[in-house]
Amino acid sequence: MKKIIALILVTVMLAFAVVSCTGGGNKETTTTPGSSNETTTTKAETTTSAATTMATTTETTTSVETTTNTPVIVDPTEKNPIAHITFDELSDGLVFRDDSGNGHNAVANKAPELVEGRYGKAAFLTGGQHIEIADSDDFKFSKNDSFTIDIWFKWSGSFSGGNWPCVIQKGLVQSKDLYKYIGFWINSSDKKLNLGITSSTSSNYSNNPAGEAVGTIWHHAVAVQDAEAGTLTYYCDDKFVLRLPAIDASSKGCPFTIGYNGADGQFVGAVDELNIYNYAVDMSDIGIPKFVDDMLSKTYEYTSKTTGKSVTLPYRLYLPEGYDSANSAQYPVLLFLHGYGEIGNNNTNQIRVLGGANLLLDKLLADGSCVIIAPQCNDPAEYNWVPLNHVWNTGSRTLTENPTVSLEAATQLLKDYINEGKIDKNRVYVSGISMGGYGTWEIIARNPELFAAAVPLCGAGIPSKAAELKDMAIWAFHGEADYTVPVSGTRDMENAIKAAGGTKFKATYYPGVGHNVWPYAYAEAGLVDWLLAQSK
Repeated sequence: MKKIIALILVTVMLAFAVVSCTGGGNKETTTTPGSSNETTTTKAETTTSAATTMATTTETTTSVETTTNTPVIVDPTEKNPIAHITFDELSDGLVFRDDSGNGHNAVANKAPELVEGRYGKAAFLTGGQHIEIADSDDFKFSKNDSFTIDIWFKWSGSFSGGNWPCVIQKGLVQSKDLYKYIGFWINSSDKKLNLGITSSTSSNYSNNPAGEAVGTIWHHAVAVQDAEAGTLTYYCDDKFVLRLPAIDASSKGCPFTIGYNGADGQFVGAVDELNIYNYAVDMSDIGIPKFVDDMLSKTYEYTSKTTGKSVTLPYRLYLPEGYDSANSAQYPVLLFLHGYGEIGNNNTNQIRVLGGANLLLDKLLADGSCVIIAPQCNDPAEYNWVPLNHVWNTGSRTLTENPTVSLEAATQLLKDYINEGKIDKNRVYVSGISMGGYGTWEIIARNPELFAAAVPLCGAGIPSKAAELKDMAIWAFHGEADYTVPVSGTRDMENAIKAAGGTKFKATYYPGVGHNVWPYAYAEAGLVDWLLAQSK
């Protein structure tokens, strides 16, 4: 949720490329927002903020001392967003905090309902509700300035007031004759999302639609201006839409407005994860490498002998070259457990992270030596990886009598491949994100003899099982500003494993980074080499 890697990190910090969008703005209408026609609740997924650069890694040594390594530069500071609004919490004064630390807080005119969002919570706007971010010198946005605007939204399918509901815009104030602007509007007729911009002709407006109508699902819109190249590029639904000449969107004193622009229709729906950058984010790496999509697509039918529950588990599989003809146990294996944002049964979401690249899988596939098993679980909650009933802020917990049928199935699926005799039983690994981070801690707690190493991200474990994990190689990652899964979920395990005499545990914590820690963690230098070097 949220977009990141400087060439690697920029990709994911923006993580999550773009969703089918279309909107510009019919500026003929001057109707002010009125009451909403209908509302829609949104579906849950997880995550929150991102945003600092220095990681502190603690390691448990054989003498059970904790050391602090030299801070690792995870992402150059100039690559952070200049504004990052997660919409996870509305504070006093109707303020959504800017997690970038630059003070560009978003202020609502009325308290919107907080609903389950694309990542964590989202702000649901109805008729008469809107959000503003005050203008700043950071938002000059002239033709000579590079910038990126990146937002997730989920339209209810309705709007109030005039036509052309506005998702977000800056610079357009018809009443003041200000038309140096940029933003996203939904065409109320064909329901396409348009990139609305300053016109290069005598007209005041230029509306540029994406190809498909906006559905009542989460969409991701991104506009990237590269002043050096002289271009403005529109991306939607993880797809390139069009490229235009750079524009002047520098109407001084004009705020960012979310949900309306004072004259067009009122957007009725949810907004989430707004990132504004003062540089052109490189979208060339956003696309998922083809070899990820080339992973084999399979399903696994499983019935629990303990509970009698059954599940059909879709999964993706990578087998290294030579695997089929191998006659000895020589290949390491990674089991990857996705987060709640990737649930479903399409057998596609889980090889990405919220629509963006999964750097761990990308790197392992590039290495080519490791078997990868990536199953996909689904709702309802009893079929998630862990029995938390979607209460992700649970943190450290006790172990239930039985795992969910999906985690039990994933465990048996892994064992089935090990039993084929081609996988090195001493080099079995697991990693997971968010809900999958919880799942990683649980699967190693239930099967400590099975795994040589684990890499849990932004999850929480079971401290009572620390003694069973004291000799396992574990590298855990967590953002210190995580408001979705508390950082104590990792710290509690670190302390418990250390107290049990653990010798191979280390954790990396990112100050100022929220829930979306994966772009930082999976970009860590040496992580893949460390993982593949682990053996029981």
